[in-house]
Amino acid sequence: MQDFEPVSSPTAVKIVDAASNLFLQRGYKAVSINDIIREADVTKPTLYYYFVDKEALFVQMGLRVLAEMGERLRYAAARPGGLAERLVAVATVLMANRDTDMRLMRHEMAAHLGPGHRAILGRAFYAQLFTPIVEVMEAGLADGELARYSALTLAKMFMGMAEAFQEFASRTVEGWEHQPETLFGTSDLDPHALVDLFIHGVGITKE
Repeated sequence: MQDFEPVSSPTAVKIVDAASNLFLQRGYKAVSINDIIREADVTKPTLYYYFVDKEALFVQMGLRVLAEMGERLRYAAARPGGLAERLVAVATVLMANRDTDMRLMRHEMAAHLGPGHRAILGRAFYAQLFTPIVEVMEAGLADGELARYSALTLAKMFMGMAEAFQEFASRTVEGWEHQPETLFGTSDLDPHALVDLFIHGVGITKE
């Protein structure tokens, strides 16, 4: 078993689920072990049997989020069709609301976790999220549909664009709520637009 695989014991999963709800509601610092014990309805010895500390629980929350996204990304990356169709499927996963949990996780990870735990989540992040997208980019390069950059660089570009699209598409600005098509919250920031921009850019090709 790799160190970035989430726990599977029913009791451990129950504790992680309880901890995840609290972490996402309050943030890492505001949650105590006693809070998690009450939320999970377990004893302190039971919690410490499975997890050495709060950091380990937060890591498990991150591993669960990444594993779920990784499963969806692998399914999307393997769908039939050309490069554009597969990238739209991948972008749809990346731009889903669940991605906000991942951004929170990355922020809290940098602020509160030690190097060892950050390394575990880093390996999981690469294996679960980057690897399926890199494979799509490798296929695009092999088929001549992409060029100029390595598959890893292309994957980084695509993920960065997807995160920006997801963030701006879900935002509104105070005072602009009555004009949802203006500034943030624009409906044109969708997976199809992302893929079109990624593949074709925004410049005019001169004959």
